[in-house]
Amino acid sequence: MLRSYQLTLLLLALMSPLLGQNDSALWKEYGFVSDQVAQQGKLSVHSYKFKDLTGALAAWESMRLPNAQPCNLASACSRIGNDVLISTGNYVLKLTGPALTKAEVEAVINTLPDRHETSLPAILTFLPQEGLVPNSPRYILGPESLKSFAPELSEAKPGFDEGTEAQIAAYKLKNAGPARLALFYYPTPEMARLHATDFKIHAGQHVKRSGVLVAVIYGPVTDDAADTLLSRVSYEAKITWNDPPPPNPIKPLYQLLLNILYLSIILSCLCITAGLIYAGMRIYRRRYGNLESEEAMTILNLTGD
Repeated sequence: MLRSYQLTLLLLALMSPLLGQNDSALWKEYGFVSDQVAQQGKLSVHSYKFKDLTGALAAWESMRLPNAQPCNLASACSRIGNDVLISTGNYVLKLTGPALTKAEVEAVINTLPDRHETSLPAILTFLPQEGLVPNSPRYILGPESLKSFAPELSEAKPGFDEGTEAQIAAYKLKNAGPARLALFYYPTPEMARLHATDFKIHAGQHVKRSGVLVAVIYGPVTDDAADTLLSRVSYEAKITWNDPPPPNPIKPLYQLLLNILYLSIILSCLCITAGLIYAGMRIYRRRYGNLESEEAMTILNLTGD
């Protein structure tokens, strides 16, 4: 218990050195719109609305306490006792109530006005998981959140105005000690290369570029810890090729047979129609015209001579 308590204090000191001083500026950067408190029986619901999913996700990560436990009430959910913190779409929900169920949570989510979902930030898939301290990741949207959670890097210019996104986290490594990682995701490898050089100037030599990723180890850290953590950062490009599925071979064959049947029916109808027209003309000429008896039948005069 003592070690857990000490770890909690350490994380609070490392990850939130300025939190509380810039809350209004930080939440403005997150795109905070409004909040609302409601009571549904024994369930207390405090909803925070943001402009988009990334702002809500960043706020949810910043609101998580170090000793929170994950829960299965939603895809992004943490819990301490009867208090549940959820990120869903462009909302963050703080629910307080005994024995919350998934059905109750979904009922609350379905009543949220103007809720919309988008895809999760790509950078979340590249953050190393081995040695990651639970509840330590913080999503960085701009200079305010960088200043709040990684003040050592506040002098650098990561390029947030160019579409950069970042994630910082604390790690506890075996035989290497604690370390803190800032992972930046850039739109192009060239941008990542240019900013990696700038980070080396402001953050030291513990910088690694991998594709469009730039990993920075900051704060007090040993060389072994930095090298170990940087070795776990790797970018693998994933290309999705949206080819149309191959056609069903049965369907073209069926269509071919159907077309042959249609053509046979049409030709048969044409032959029958032509035969009826010709027969009608013969009957008319015999009865009202000048059709000779010899024309009625062709006789071959064949003899044995």
